[in-house]
Amino acid sequence: MQTKYYVSHSSQQMGPYSVDEIISFVGEGTLSPLDYIYDEEKADWLTFVDHPLLAEKVKALKPAAPPKNSEKGAEAKIHKAQPKKGKAGDLSPELAKPMAHEWFVLKGENKFGPFAYIDVVKMLQQGAVFEFDFVWHEGMDGWHRVAETGDFARDQLKQLKESAMPEISEVFFRRRYRRVNYGGTIIVHDNKKVWKGQAMEISEGGAGVVMDNAMLIPGQELYLHFKPGDGVPPFNAICEVVSKEFVSDLRNRTAPIKYGLKFKTLSSETQKFLKDYTRKSAA
Repeated sequence: MQTKYYVSHSSQQMGPYSVDEIISFVGEGTLSPLDYIYDEEKADWLTFVDHPLLAEKVKALKPAAPPKNSEKGAEAKIHKAQPKKGKAGDLSPELAKPMAHEWFVLKGENKFGPFAYIDVVKMLQQGAVFEFDFVWHEGMDGWHRVAETGDFARDQLKQLKESAMPEISEVFFRRRYRRVNYGGTIIVHDNKKVWKGQAMEISEGGAGVVMDNAMLIPGQELYLHFKPGDGVPPFNAICEVVSKEFVSDLRNRTAPIKYGLKFKTLSSETQKFLKDYTRKSAA
């Protein structure tokens, strides 16, 4: 009997399903290759493309390439439906325009899609798609990094977040842990070399830091020592890189880059202290 797994799609937990059922749902378009599966061994949610039992099978379902304008009959079947009205009325033309397209995502050598615009925004919020990944829709002259595509600019997303459409308000979510400003020096190592950095914000679940290392990627595991600062005593933590700020024309491997880190191993005493610290600092 096949082991069954729970999956997460559009913030809804579903299942349990067998691996074959999940692959079938992805092929039908019911589930996305960038949806999540719960891994019992790691006690964490992984995207389908990162899970050892699903990765190769899901990647085989990806489109070989997005449709090209020059290919006759290969144009995307663009969804032309008008956005629904929210409490504040229709969206502005600037916000409505990207919703009229089907979007493709390029992560490394793997292409995924098509996705609705709102789904890509949601994947950005969830950390399944990053600013340095590429997006494309019919009419664009080629793949463009998310960070360099106006439809995903921070001002655009801010307007989208502030719209009154219920469908959109559900896309943006609050952090699980409250973060507060925090200034403290950090020492980082990855079992190969050591470098320094600066913490910018902190919570009981993770931290936002600036490190003099431009080569780290999401998913990478690091060992950090936080020196005392802003009333927080020194502590150690094993962290996972969950986000990375995109910087154009980056050529210096030791350039300072902002990263989002998730604490994977942290003493219960430190976690309790950070919980109280962030609550008091926020107040």
